Amino acid sequence: MSFGEYLFGVFGLAAVAIPMALAAIRLRDRLLPGWGGAPARLAETVLGVALLTVLLQLFGAFGILVPAVLIVAALLVGLGLYYGFWVRDDGREARPLSAPAIPWPQTALALLAAAFVAAHWATGLQDVWGRGMLTFDTLWYHGPFAARIADTGSVWGMHFIDPLYLNWFYPQNSELLHGAGIVLFDRDLLSPFVNFGWLGVALLAGWCIGRPYGVAPLSLVAVCIAMDTGPMVPREAGTPATDTVPVAMLLAAAAILINAWALRPDRAEGERRSLEFPAAPPLGALLVAGLAMGIALGSKLTVSGATAAMAVGVVFLVPKGVRRKAFGVFLAGVVATAGFWFLRNLIHSGNPLPWIRDIGPIDLPGPNRGLEGRDDYTVAHYILSDPSTSLWRAYFLNPIENLLGPLWFLLLGGAAAGAVLAAWRPSSRAVRLAGAVTIVAAIAYLFTPLTAAGPEGHPLAFGINLRYLTPGLALGLALVPLEPRLVPGRFRLPLIIGGLIALFLTSHYSDANVAWTADLASIPWAALMGIAFVAVPVGLAVLARRGALRAGLAGAVLAVAIAAVGWAKQDDYLDHRYSQAKDFRFQLDDAVRWAKPTSDLRIAVAGTSGAYNQYGFYGDDVSNHVQYVGRHLPEADFRSIEGCPEFREAVNDGDYDYLVTTPSLDLNNPSTASASPERGWVTNDPAAREIVHSGRVSVFQINGPLDPNGCSAAPNRRGSARQPGASTKSKR
Repeated sequence: MSFGEYLFGVFGLAAVAIPMALAAIRLRDRLLPGWGGAPARLAETVLGVALLTVLLQLFGAFGILVPAVLIVAALLVGLGLYYGFWVRDDGREARPLSAPAIPWPQTALALLAAAFVAAHWATGLQDVWGRGMLTFDTLWYHGPFAARIADTGSVWGMHFIDPLYLNWFYPQNSELLHGAGIVLFDRDLLSPFVNFGWLGVALLAGWCIGRPYGVAPLSLVAVCIAMDTGPMVPREAGTPATDTVPVAMLLAAAAILINAWALRPDRAEGERRSLEFPAAPPLGALLVAGLAMGIALGSKLTVSGATAAMAVGVVFLVPKGVRRKAFGVFLAGVVATAGFWFLRNLIHSGNPLPWIRDIGPIDLPGPNRGLEGRDDYTVAHYILSDPSTSLWRAYFLNPIENLLGPLWFLLLGGAAAGAVLAAWRPSSRAVRLAGAVTIVAAIAYLFTPLTAAGPEGHPLAFGINLRYLTPGLALGLALVPLEPRLVPGRFRLPLIIGGLIALFLTSHYSDANVAWTADLASIPWAALMGIAFVAVPVGLAVLARRGALRAGLAGAVLAVAIAAVGWAKQDDYLDHRYSQAKDFRFQLDDAVRWAKPTSDLRIAVAGTSGAYNQYGFYGDDVSNHVQYVGRHLPEADFRSIEGCPEFREAVNDGDYDYLVTTPSLDLNNPSTASASPERGWVTNDPAAREIVHSGRVSVFQINGPLDPNGCSAAPNRRGSARQPGASTKSKR
């Protein structure tokens, strides 16, 4: 990649980000007049991301998500909102926020915790630079969704990536942002940095939750602990994984409401805590909170329980006369940033939630099947239907301890205590709502599909899906310091120090430690990156009392740091990305390395082990059009092809340049792969020339139409496929 190409991407990114930031500042000033400091910066972040998300959805719906349209529209919309008279201050009285003074040693220690977490995440980024983004879901669907969006400029079509799950119905706000980055850079260079932005938002929101009550350092340290656990660091740092988004946005929504409903600073000290309604309900705060929850829901369905609970709960924040209006304002925010994906599902399948097959006696349209890659048992199943002490110890307690560290009981117990105390002894109605949302989020987690996925009695996926609990865990921990009996003033500094010790133990004695000890980890450089990418911007936002000047400086520092580091590392990243044999299992490494330097090819994939690793076939410039070969059925269903003639016809219909055949992978037994018949279906066709063969994986160059009538010499049905024998690797 030339410096000119890279510079174009940087300027394009700035031309989009700066107008969005300016528009967000103006909108915040209108919706939340008088707000300053960290809560204002948090609200502006939510508004800026929401505005960009809506623009990207709009352009993607019309298939015009291309650099020229994106940059010009961002400039027009952003600058138009900033300078437009219709969004300027309407003269309403500004409502100052409660912000008790915080001793500087407490602030310094809290920012040290933020820098520590960011440094830990930066070790994950170093691993990505040396190997590529290799987490399972990244290779399976996060990366492919973003690449297809960038390739087509559209988000309207469904990207059918495998025949077992229904991932194409998932909301894709996060992948949309990654797709925009690919559009601007013609590479996925921006993707490893995106989750650092979400991490910074989560930490800033943690500070804002405790800010009105003088315990911001404690609430920030609490969020740091949640973000430095095994479910987060190895999967989220430097990848397009989407679990950081709902954590950040749930915390942001709670923080916005807590600050809006906190006691005014002119209250007499020691006055009884009040749950009275505000004289003028801050509907702007409800809108911003709704936008945040829409961004979360539009990125990860697992936050739907918390979203529903907050939507129901906001009506109790305001007097009866404005409850319908408050609900409508919050819901409008959610719909604005998440509604597009459910509308798309409705039009394609007849059902906005295609996983739901019936409501009582009413059968609903859609594929009429579930997530068939794994038995989708829930944790609740093993509590209510199949309780077993030995099973819980083997499959639940041990993974919890491994993922959360030796203090796992304090983390889970602390989050539960924070939620219960916030609901029982709240400092404000918004704090009570945050506690109730945390409780609902925990209950919803127990009933979320796949939380205990695997064969009956073998919930193999419990550990990997414990990340679904993290939004509620982080919010519950952040609420603990809001109970004054637990954190009296004289104990706050020792408690922060105790939190730092807990953070260190969790980080080093849980599965998160794998990032610290990775071969490519350099702790000094990781510390510098953590400070530059997260700690400095968060620190400036925290220390700024009013105005956006320091926030602008934080953004400039972050942008310059990312741009400089990005240019310095982009060659290493592109050289080493998906180049090591050990990074791909099931003999896929040769096929992935074959695809690495390719571009602008149409590549068909067969066999589910290839489907789950397909992002490696998009090439270094992410320009290949990669598609799993399957049957397209009504209501946006997609299944395996069972016979040779149909498979050859599908390859012909796709006009592919190459075909990659791979073995089948059963996610209930992910350590092994079994034979898949597609190689046998094409190997004797003269139009298919095998150019790579490694065990059960082959790459065929397609030189013309395959003959559907020539299948007599090949196994004709999927069940009759012979298992290919071992063979040597051929040179490309």
